[in-house]
Amino acid sequence: LRIKMTAGSTVCLQLGSATAIPSNGNSYSKLISAKDAAELASSKTGFAPSSLDQLDVIVDASELSTLYNPMELANWVPLLKTDASVSIQVKNANGGSVDLQPVNTSFLLAGLSSASERREADGSRVLMATRKVAPTINAAPLKKAGFGTAVTLNLDDGDDADMIDEDGLLEDNNDLLAPPPAMNAESAVSGDDCAGRKACDNCTCGRADQEAAGEPKQAPKSSCGKCHLGDAFRCASCPYLGKPAFKPGEEHLVLQLTDDL
Repeated sequence: LRIKMTAGSTVCLQLGSATAIPSNGNSYSKLISAKDAAELASSKTGFAPSSLDQLDVIVDASELSTLYNPMELANWVPLLKTDASVSIQVKNANGGSVDLQPVNTSFLLAGLSSASERREADGSRVLMATRKVAPTINAAPLKKAGFGTAVTLNLDDGDDADMIDEDGLLEDNNDLLAPPPAMNAESAVSGDDCAGRKACDNCTCGRADQEAAGEPKQAPKSSCGKCHLGDAFRCASCPYLGKPAFKPGEEHLVLQLTDDL
């Protein structure tokens, strides 16, 4: 790893056997060599936060997977200025056959933006990244109400017009439990409280006894002409409700359904 700073803020971090070019070594304010993970972790000692303008890291391709820790670069980010840049130089990259994924991963984990990549004449690969500038967020201060201010809530609006008296539902004159008007009209015409339907299971009007005695019953006439089409076309008071569709004139037929097994 190589860290570069301007005017007292340029550092070069050399990992393992990798070294900076002698002509470039004098351009760094400080050269740091780290042979193992312990030396790499202690190499940050002595740097103040936000004091580095550029960080350069040098590592040999043969030691990239062993010495270069993608997590370590994130520890250097607090030492970088907001406009600082970072370069990772991989020496002896063999014309691009070396996997540089650890370097790209370290940029991602450190919150850096990849800027460029180039190849040197000696076969090295140099990857550049810059520090992301956090966006400025403007927030309006919240206005706080004064302490001690009492808030009164009135849950009684005094309007009971929409309220329903439960006792009034049980009165005899509310017509809520009265039979449907259509059934009343049918019963008034035929004198049949069942409006032509089959007698109820708990019949008390005598219709069940009449049917049990086998007294002939005249088939009711259709006033709408659609009774034979089925329940979908029948009125609420239709005497044929619940019965299958039939052909006109076959109202008196009764189906005898028996089990063949």
